[in-house]
Amino acid sequence: MSNQSVGLAPRALAMVIDGALMIAASTLLMWAVYGDPVSKWNDLRPGTIAINWLLPLIVCVVFWSWQGATPGKLVAGIKVVDARSGGRPSPAQALIRWFGYLLSAIPLFAGFLWARVDAEGRTWHDRLSRTAVERSRDAPADGEGLLIGYIASHWRGEQSLAQSFWINHVLLTWPLAAGVQGLVAWLATKSDGLQGVAIALLIVWPLLILVEIWSAVGTWRSVSGYVEAGGSALLSGLARLSLLGSFLQIAFSLALGVFGELPELWKLARGIDPIGNVRLVVSGDGRTMQLNGPIGAGDAGRLRSLLETSPGVRLLEVASPGGRVTEAERMVALIRQRGVGTRAIGNCESACTLIFLAGNKRQLMPGAQLGFHRASSGTYNPAFDEIANQELARTYRRMALPEEFIQKTLNTPSRTMWYPPPADLVRHSLIQPPPRTLDVALPDGDKPGQYAPLSDYVNALRASDAWFRLDQRFPGLIDDAAGRMRAAHVALAGSEHAVAGAQIAAQGALAPNVREMLLNGSRDLRRRYLQVVRAQLTAAQALGAETCQSWLSGSPVPRRLLPEDAMALEALWLTDAAGEVLPTRTRAPQPTPLELEVVSRTVGATASGAFSKLWTDGDAGPAPITCERAAQVLDHIQRRTVGAPRELAERVVFQNAR
Repeated sequence: MSNQSVGLAPRALAMVIDGALMIAASTLLMWAVYGDPVSKWNDLRPGTIAINWLLPLIVCVVFWSWQGATPGKLVAGIKVVDARSGGRPSPAQALIRWFGYLLSAIPLFAGFLWARVDAEGRTWHDRLSRTAVERSRDAPADGEGLLIGYIASHWRGEQSLAQSFWINHVLLTWPLAAGVQGLVAWLATKSDGLQGVAIALLIVWPLLILVEIWSAVGTWRSVSGYVEAGGSALLSGLARLSLLGSFLQIAFSLALGVFGELPELWKLARGIDPIGNVRLVVSGDGRTMQLNGPIGAGDAGRLRSLLETSPGVRLLEVASPGGRVTEAERMVALIRQRGVGTRAIGNCESACTLIFLAGNKRQLMPGAQLGFHRASSGTYNPAFDEIANQELARTYRRMALPEEFIQKTLNTPSRTMWYPPPADLVRHSLIQPPPRTLDVALPDGDKPGQYAPLSDYVNALRASDAWFRLDQRFPGLIDDAAGRMRAAHVALAGSEHAVAGAQIAAQGALAPNVREMLLNGSRDLRRRYLQVVRAQLTAAQALGAETCQSWLSGSPVPRRLLPEDAMALEALWLTDAAGEVLPTRTRAPQPTPLELEVVSRTVGATASGAFSKLWTDGDAGPAPITCERAAQVLDHIQRRTVGAPRELAERVVFQNAR
């Protein structure tokens, strides 16, 4: 051996540096492959074995055979040599040395400590592989440590171009930069330890900038020395081109990274989430909880506390632009554990969709939308963005989101939003299909024999698009209908007519509003309702003359016998009618004598008030005409009148005859 073997201190320094680099690489690769940066000792998955065992083996064997040193040893100024020749070890020796590392470490690192008692200062793995560790450069001057000496020699450009570029510029700086970007990505996608990560970034980011400047300047000077020594112009040009990119990256990091993120990092370091927090409010009866606003750090804990103090919550209404995914995932576990339903009352976007999908029953209120898009790592590194989106895809698969939705989400840029149409959500069973008719599902009580509170009946009606729109047109309608529905449901308890009676009672609250829209609505609105009347009349005639006459007189009972399509047509008309512009004047419930005369001459004397009993609960007396004559009236209106006479007839048939 040409030099005396080194002691434990340089070896320890080299091992710490190599260990830090390998941990950083392992963390990033494990996150990319499995979505979890940390693996357990008993993790025997192929990817884990390749990342945590095979990769370190390859790196050590390659660097020992190529440079005689790993990056850590180069920094510490030591190298591995063949104990007999003093040259670089062969690949076989390097391989044996790596396995020897394991043998030296198993008995409490006794194999490493053996260097203190060995005559030549060699460890067990040195002996097994017939290698030794020597200094690769002169011992540092008095008062100058190994690390400081290495830093100074690189800054002055005294190291070789290969070592300066590949070791100091690539293998040291790039993993550090990737680590910082990983912390930024953690802040953007996670919520664990945000305050600690923010403090670390405030400290590490300036240090990283200094390290990048040290690396780039030292390597640039090394390139200059390489050129002066007659080195390749091509290699020096490529190296300088790469260094120019590094200088631009430093400027970019300062402008958009450090300076741009500093205000948010400062807030996080003080324990304040800059994106804000959700507002959680429990209704007065304790049955419904509203979640509004961005999902920030600590919101899952607040939700847990509120659920613990509100055991009666059965429905979570959400409207949120998203936020911390990890926090949303914790909320998912709480929602599933409680078994509550979810309802989107406004746009539910990004991380909010996870909360919505956790409900055992999911409803989308009119006007509300679910918004999906790609995750953003918070960096400008596409690799980190890809890692974040692989994790997002895994999360959505756990939530049973259809694969076509996941792919569409991943193809939607993070700064935009994709809103799937409600029909697609229903098709994939992501939301409950909205009621087609005015009938709604009656809520169940908490225990057998108990009836749900009034608020649950209100929520059931609000889930209907028609009822929701009608309540906006006629404020208080749903409260009135819900009260009638619950009262009838309780009064008819145990009867086979309990459900039908509750539906009839609720729809009875709507009757005067329907007549108001028919009389005061637009011409097109009445014309469309006559199409509804024709469909229901045809269906009622098929049920028999007595049933048809009962329907025509306004009785709600035969309406229950009509086919769903006929009733769905009416619900659709009510939804559209509720959104029509409010009338500027109110028509009289009865036509004038002149109007009666015009209608009598154009349609027939019996046309006036032909359908005036509809929506009267059947308590206004029998229908003024038979179903056969009602069908003829509809035919006359459609075929024999045009212009103003037809418009007049379409209104008079709904007005009370004098």
